[in-house]
Amino acid sequence: MQQKIRKIFLSVLPFFAVFIPILLGVPQSAQALERRKLIPVGRTVGVTMDTEGLLVLETGSVVGADNESHEPSKGLLKAGDRILQANGEKQENKEAFMKTIQQSEGKPICLRLERNGRQKEVKITPVLSNTAQTYQIGAWIRDSIQGIGTVTYYDAENGTFGALGHGVYDVDTDELMVIHGGSVVDTTLTEIVKGEKGAAGELIGQVEMQEKLAAIEKNTETGIYGKAAAGVFAGESYPVATKAEVKKGAAVLLSDLEGKGVQAYAMEIESLEKNGGRQHKDMNIRIMDERLLALTGGIVQGMSGSPILQDGKLVGAVTHVTLADPTKGYGIFMENMAA
Repeated sequence: MQQKIRKIFLSVLPFFAVFIPILLGVPQSAQALERRKLIPVGRTVGVTMDTEGLLVLETGSVVGADNESHEPSKGLLKAGDRILQANGEKQENKEAFMKTIQQSEGKPICLRLERNGRQKEVKITPVLSNTAQTYQIGAWIRDSIQGIGTVTYYDAENGTFGALGHGVYDVDTDELMVIHGGSVVDTTLTEIVKGEKGAAGELIGQVEMQEKLAAIEKNTETGIYGKAAAGVFAGESYPVATKAEVKKGAAVLLSDLEGKGVQAYAMEIESLEKNGGRQHKDMNIRIMDERLLALTGGIVQGMSGSPILQDGKLVGAVTHVTLADPTKGYGIFMENMAA
């Protein structure tokens, strides 16, 4: 029976309802990869990202002035659609889109949207809500996402960073979010909910939006990436291990959960998967450190991206927790994440 696992980027935030390149196909020698050095970071941060377009979560009904139920978006919009324009104008956020809907005064709106990689246009006629007394199209949308995660590495040579070790997927549509930017910001942890069998723990904190640390440029299946100013993520550089150099046995992960700065915690790499699949579950890992087990119960949401060191090399990052046993989880090879 396949064990249930969970990505561990998004942590609950108070007041929030709900988060160099090496070209693929171009072989690199192990010797060249070894020469690349990265700073393992392990810093817990807030992450906020803006969607490219407005993401449709679902559609529903609106009770109109006639007291009848209407579904203006039925058959026109689907969960996962991205609204790019309304009446020929780019919609920067939900507020701008709502203003466009109100200005329509019930006249049809032409929406340009993207679905499954293809663009199309639809016309939707807003309905005046009997209760809210505003025009509505019967669709729930999102324009951004926030959460807590961990910065994995910083490349002092070019000012780039990588974090999380997996992509950020929308919690409602389960699709990899297409973004047009975002920020890594400081965060203050206020609580740690310990993981238990069948229930992932989590880091709870407050995102400090005014304390911007880095700019997010990409959200991919292997993590989020961007640029940070020199000195933001300082530390000693470690050579990146190749897949062949990673081995079963003792390792350490880096995280700053105790309010004492980044600490090293003992763990084991129990097995290796040289072809970890789309989710890059390349390593099966287990937390061994008694301090960390007492603090978190194992791997919790928000620890995603914690760098893993072995034999003086940066070998990977924590990515998932196993719900059946929070002391166990998965990691991605650094060779895959930093490619």
